[in-house]
Amino acid sequence: MIVHVEVLSAKVKAVLRDCAKELDGHGVLAVCGFPGSGKSTAAWFLAAAAGASVLDKDSFAPNLEKAVMAQLTGDPYDRDSDSYKTVVAPHIYEGLVRTGFIVAMKHPVVLDAPFLAAITQAANAGMSLSEYLRTLASASAPLPVTTIWVDSSAAEIHSRMTARGEERDAPKLADWEGYQTAVLDSGLREIAHSVVDLVIEN
Repeated sequence: MIVHVEVLSAKVKAVLRDCAKELDGHGVLAVCGFPGSGKSTAAWFLAAAAGASVLDKDSFAPNLEKAVMAQLTGDPYDRDSDSYKTVVAPHIYEGLVRTGFIVAMKHPVVLDAPFLAAITQAANAGMSLSEYLRTLASASAPLPVTTIWVDSSAAEIHSRMTARGEERDAPKLADWEGYQTAVLDSGLREIAHSVVDLVIEN
């Protein structure tokens, strides 16, 4: 994956470097946000600063996701239907988080994923996202965990999705007004702000 870290402002880079210091040879930094918010750019910058490995949800089990969704809905890039959210996503995220926490006991890890459902579930449970991820991973040993929400406007997200031309973004761009109403302007942003450790404007 090619990540152009120059799109991050000097201020954002400084904040991310401070976050990277939280990983002293082990631990988890979870970078979340809406697709197209710039979280992957932030995640790779963090990984370079912390000497960490990146576990990216989009590359964790993409062929499995596509195969299952092609069978369920006929659209291998469907990431917004109830079928995906209830049948596929919970297991993909659990696997991603569990794997990340196992590796993070010995080596620092940056988790790169939207974590939108996890954010809602953490808020509903009255937990921080960090606490929720520990629970999801069944983590018993103490481990540094920091969660970061990368915030971007709907207009900026649309611009980035259009520019990057990923097939997985096509359904969102095809019904942008519906996607913006159902996801970007759904109140998730405000919920995320209430459960993460740090919000970064990008």
